Amino acid sequence: MNPILSYEALRDAVAGTAMAFRSVTDLEPAGGEGDKLFPPTYQGGVYAREERIIDGRRVPCVLLDSVQSQANRLELALLEWHRSAKPDEKPFPLVQIDFAGTTASEVGLFTALEAPHRIADAVFLASEIEELVDGDNVLRPFRHPRNPERGSTIGRLVDEASPARATGLFGLCPTALVFGMWDSHGARGGLGQKFQRALVSEIIGIDATEENRRPASRIDPLIVVAGESIPIRKADDKTWSVVDQGRGNARLAEIGLGNVVPSLKVPPEQRRNFESEFNHGGVSVRFARQIAVLSLPALRRLRFPVDSRSADQQGEADISARAVLAAVALAALARQWASGFSLRSRCDLVPRSDFSLQLLAPGETRTFHLTPESATDLLHAAVRQAKSHGLPWPTEPHSPPWRE
Repeated sequence: MNPILSYEALRDAVAGTAMAFRSVTDLEPAGGEGDKLFPPTYQGGVYAREERIIDGRRVPCVLLDSVQSQANRLELALLEWHRSAKPDEKPFPLVQIDFAGTTASEVGLFTALEAPHRIADAVFLASEIEELVDGDNVLRPFRHPRNPERGSTIGRLVDEASPARATGLFGLCPTALVFGMWDSHGARGGLGQKFQRALVSEIIGIDATEENRRPASRIDPLIVVAGESIPIRKADDKTWSVVDQGRGNARLAEIGLGNVVPSLKVPPEQRRNFESEFNHGGVSVRFARQIAVLSLPALRRLRFPVDSRSADQQGEADISARAVLAAVALAALARQWASGFSLRSRCDLVPRSDFSLQLLAPGETRTFHLTPESATDLLHAAVRQAKSHGLPWPTEPHSPPWRE
């Protein structure tokens, strides 16, 4: 049994010369050998196929989940953790927009873990936050798209953040430092600060077949009883009714009724720029593989200045902050593994082994075990150390770290 990753081992890895934590998980279709998997389709109705070198030979592979898609899934694993945690046990700070009382109230709470550009997303530029100004509570833009001085105190932490000054962002939205961020919607536009993605993961299907087929058909039970020639009249408000006498003005397909003749091909009128005339029919693979890498040099590029610290103390603060970010990233991987790999319809995957991590250092590879529970303990230990070095982090429910 591999040892559980401890805080001491994590800190040493971040502070030393280790290059990365790596997790390689082999997966198989939930339906077993021979079951089809359906990869994502891209423009032209095609799959992302390529060759990879595996065991020294070129192997036809297909992309089952891209780096961008995996980042979103890992973020959702963290979001589920945050939402399921008790109010006094939230694992990390999370910025949320409340759409209650707006014309989009059905959205509810929308978080930086769901926004495409994370805390730098344009939706935060359109949001307001209540701040205390001269003794009065005043609504101010969370961030101002042109003049940061007109935005909120909290929002300016994003405007002022850079890899060399990431302290404020660490206490506000640490996940943005893990998954990467480009502040392209802020006052500086395309010149806004960029933060490299430190955690990268993707899932590929190995030894993937080609030219599979998928039939498309539908039998409408209503039409079986009433026949194909039902006259339909469609009104301007899109309601419809059956015409007792005379001819209708709409086809059954226009109102969502009717049969679809069984076919393996895409109808010509729907083909557009599809590269194949056949319905995309999934693939069969020898197995699938998730490859996840947490880059430690990427974390080491981040600096976390803390006031009134000596050079040695500042060095320890930087290390402790990076350890927190590493713990968040590894917790995301462990929680995704525990929650399962249901990528889309007909693309459910099952791990072949327990979740493990390899720590890669020059001339040395060490293997660790990590569960969601031990990942939680690891993050808590890392946060305690970071706070002891003066780094901002919430201490209680709704306690904003930027005011401590």
